[in-house]
Amino acid sequence: MSKTCFVTGKKNMVVNSVTRRGKARAAGGVGRKVTGVSKAVQHANLHKKAVRVDGEVKVVWLSARAMRSLTAGKVKGMVLV
Repeated sequence: MSKTCFVTGKKNMVVNSVTRRGKARAAGGVGRKVTGVSKAVQHANLHKKAVRVDGEVKVVWLSARAMRSLTAGKVKGMVLV
């Protein structure tokens, strides 16, 4: 089972971490220079929870946002156990 939210589809994101040096032009410098670009992973806020879907209990990954929606009753046919 992949680590993806069962309701919203949220998952980890790969992003670039950019390192810069120098003084900005607006501040009187010659501009910022990129000295390095490295990949980083931003992890989704996922938790394993039991959910009742159509009368059947499943253990799935849920994002914090999805748990709030389930608690408020905004997702039809699905209830936190």
